[in-house]
Amino acid sequence: MDDVDKESLGSPDDPVGWQHGVAGSVRDNRRIDCWLEVVDGGIRAARFEVFASDEARRAAVWTVQWLQGQAIAQAEGLTGLAIAEATNLPDASRSDALCIEDALRAALAAPPTEGG
Repeated sequence: MDDVDKESLGSPDDPVGWQHGVAGSVRDNRRIDCWLEVVDGGIRAARFEVFASDEARRAAVWTVQWLQGQAIAQAEGLTGLAIAEATNLPDASRSDALCIEDALRAALAAPPTEGG
């Protein structure tokens, strides 16, 4: 795993205050967890836990890089199709981008994670 992947993939070291969303299931060989650190209406940091294909991990890394520094309104407009096109996902993996979108939307709608 290269440095970009380490910064983009996996859960945050301390998830308190991060918004968390999940899509898919491990049983279906595709689960994506999205973690967002939202500050003053913008995304300071994002991370994805990806239990899916290498293509899904690559698309998640691209999505993290795109999300950081974006306003919530811009993040809400990101679609699975845009992710798939930007990362040149093969047709067989395009549903991974939809799962990333679903996890992102779930995280955007979630309250910040509490400690304890």
